[in-house]
Amino acid sequence: MQLIFKKFKIRYKPAKILAILFLFLLIGITSCTENSDKIVSESSDVKQFAVDQINDESFNFENSNLIESVVLVKGEIKDINYLNERSTIILKGRSNDRLVICDMQDNQKQILQKLSIGDAIDVKGILKGSLNDIILLNCIIPQPKNNE
Repeated sequence: MQLIFKKFKIRYKPAKILAILFLFLLIGITSCTENSDKIVSESSDVKQFAVDQINDESFNFENSNLIESVVLVKGEIKDINYLNERSTIILKGRSNDRLVICDMQDNQKQILQKLSIGDAIDVKGILKGSLNDIILLNCIIPQPKNNE
């Protein structure tokens, strides 16, 4: 057995091992992000809510099995921002106490530039939960399909 190991003298330096691990980590993160984006855009089984419905204090996310589900939320744009190289839409209902924060996919930037504060829109994303505000990730603004 020792002869086999002596015959193949493979030596890895710590820097090489770290570089290989970093490469695999980077590939894994990239594929997970792309997969989440596809899940949202291709999902057809979507539960729909108005901002006021999902903001209702009596609405129980855990009992409704909505956490990590794709949902469509209808609301009015309170703010659009581009902080930390992320595009975010904030939706409001009748009350400004609780808002819906939608972290948008990168491919939505051109659509966001056409929107204005006060516009009524639908946003589709993965519901992550609620602290004070409702959080949606990997959001898109669904476009009407052309049936040709």
